[in-house]
Amino acid sequence: MAALLALLLLGAARGDAPASPAPPAAAPTEAEGEAAWRELWAGALDALHREPSLNSTPEDVPVQLGGVAFLHCPVRDLGERGISWVRRRDWHIISSGLFMYTNDERFQVLHSEGSDDWILQIKYVQKRDNGTYECQVSTGSGVLSRQVALHIVVPEAFILGADEHHVDAGSDISLVCIIEKSPVPPQYVFWYHNARMINYDAARGVAVRTERGGKTQSTLAIRRAAPRHSGNYTCRAADTEPASILVYVSEGSDKMAATLSRSSAAPGPRPRAPPPAPPPRCCPRCCWARCCCWRWTCCCPPAWPPGCRCDEHPHSPHTARCREWQPWRENTILLNYPRENFDY
Repeated sequence: MAALLALLLLGAARGDAPASPAPPAAAPTEAEGEAAWRELWAGALDALHREPSLNSTPEDVPVQLGGVAFLHCPVRDLGERGISWVRRRDWHIISSGLFMYTNDERFQVLHSEGSDDWILQIKYVQKRDNGTYECQVSTGSGVLSRQVALHIVVPEAFILGADEHHVDAGSDISLVCIIEKSPVPPQYVFWYHNARMINYDAARGVAVRTERGGKTQSTLAIRRAAPRHSGNYTCRAADTEPASILVYVSEGSDKMAATLSRSSAAPGPRPRAPPPAPPPRCCPRCCWARCCCWRWTCCCPPAWPPGCRCDEHPHSPHTARCREWQPWRENTILLNYPRENFDY
């Protein structure tokens, strides 16, 4: 205790006493406060009366079929005004501010607080979404607008080689499919044989190898081809125009016969199509008399000629149809005659 008192007395002697707090800052004068408010109001009024500015340079936005499109509209000094998105194809108003004027839930306007960008988002784009969209903002001097052209890119598939592929039985089949115009490479490429998917038919000698990239390449290989492997082969990917090829697997003699048949038939002229058959003869008076025309014979109730079969369907090859029959049928009420007696 004595040591503690000695330390306190020594500190007081050296001037190590705690410093006193600083005096409070002086309050602003009335003139300074009025100047600050005046500056604040001037800035607010300047922002209120400032005209919005919009970059009117057109923009092209390519988007792959089935993807998501983002159409940007950066507007500065918008203030309390709102922007609108319009589809120029039919001048349909899509949105005003964040309010949507379309029932298509794929459309949505994205805007963050404090951001100058108003983004029109279109999900799962389709071919019909292709076209020009315009964002607009009204000002005191007119309407500012910016056009954004949306291009829907549809990937295309094609199979290398001719439209027909001939192989001998027992040999291997190798088909190569190229998918181009695809900003995003497809995740899967499927092969079909006569509308049946065969990617996983490894037990039947089928193998598929796909290399994804700017131009996706998928190779279909079939070992020891047999006649059952003949048919239509299709290469298909999501949101891609498919490609098809015909494959013929045959024995050597069959292939030679088919080749000779095509070569012998190629140089000759094509057979001329037969002339159209003349229109069937008919008896107009018969139709107007509530009778039917069968084999150019007028059959009237109740006394039917021998062998008359007027109950045959009009599309039957044995039934002649009258041109006057249709208007008579529409304007006449069939009374007192059995329905099956008329040539409908």
